[in-house]
Amino acid sequence: MPHRRAAAVVRFSSLGDVLLAAHVPGYLKEEDSSRRVLFVTKERYADLLRGHPHVDRVYAVRERHGAQPSATSCVSGSLRDMIQAMRGDGVEEILDLHQNWRSSRILAGFPNVKHRLPPKYALRRRLMVYARWLRPAPVPPLLRTYRGLCGLDPAGASDPWLRRALSDRELERGAAKAGGALPGGFVLMGVGARWETKRWPASHFVALADRIERERGLTSLYAVSPGERAAAELAPLLSGRGMALTLPFRELAAVAAHARAVVSNDSAVLHLGPAVGIPVVGVFGGTVPQFGFARQGPLDDVAEIELGCRPCGVHGRSRCPLGHHACMRRLEPDRAFQVLAGVLDRANGGRSTAVSRA
Repeated sequence: MPHRRAAAVVRFSSLGDVLLAAHVPGYLKEEDSSRRVLFVTKERYADLLRGHPHVDRVYAVRERHGAQPSATSCVSGSLRDMIQAMRGDGVEEILDLHQNWRSSRILAGFPNVKHRLPPKYALRRRLMVYARWLRPAPVPPLLRTYRGLCGLDPAGASDPWLRRALSDRELERGAAKAGGALPGGFVLMGVGARWETKRWPASHFVALADRIERERGLTSLYAVSPGERAAAELAPLLSGRGMALTLPFRELAAVAAHARAVVSNDSAVLHLGPAVGIPVVGVFGGTVPQFGFARQGPLDDVAEIELGCRPCGVHGRSRCPLGHHACMRRLEPDRAFQVLAGVLDRANGGRSTAVSRA
């Protein structure tokens, strides 16, 4: 006999989008605590959702070269397999947060259940890039949109689901990886980004870290992906002044859970903040906060400079179209520090955490 009153949340990729979409099961439980919540994603992201406090079962769409998910509550298979299995799981409504051809196949497989579709805002974002003289309205932060989709107050709080999903053992390992940075407190720097126009220079991150340590007494740890250009640029700049972490994302989250704040490019690391319950400063260049991927939490803020050529792309570009990348190069570390200092002070109840110079 199938389980009843199940809602399915669909978000296949990418990593940052899955991190944000994974707040939705908590919203659904807040709306109706008696329902079961299923989450449909790509196989590579299934382990990230392991232990999710609001997800009853993960459906992982198998990929050609994907690793087998380790979550015991996970169902893995082809898209057709997923649809068939979900039919036996009592799905009564589907929240399609991806809205592509794969998710439309899932909706087509359940024509008689309730469908909830958030506004995609794709046209509005493109207007910001290609017709900015029309002054399109900013897209609201995505978590506000998701809360509204679930019938909740958009301004309400979000549960740090990923921190709660991490086991005590994982959190202990995260603390061990933070090492000497943990006792005095640290800031996690998301130095990498898939697209070059989203990437603040590694030297700016290091300069920001120097000032954070000098004036706030906080160490910095750097999150980079192996083989990423940012990792190669960062290595000679550190010289024992900080530690670069090249970790699987769930292990990085276990480190981030102990941080005071995150400073990150517009990348998946940016969305670790609300997932583990710490404030975030987003560094924006070729993309802009008005796309809806910033300021998800009440303490979050943004470091940016206004230029007439911004934004230059909806998702980012492999190179600056004008060749100068001024949006990032001219964004000084001092500016980012002032934003971060305000975030840290608000997180500390309005009391400055500056180190005494006496």
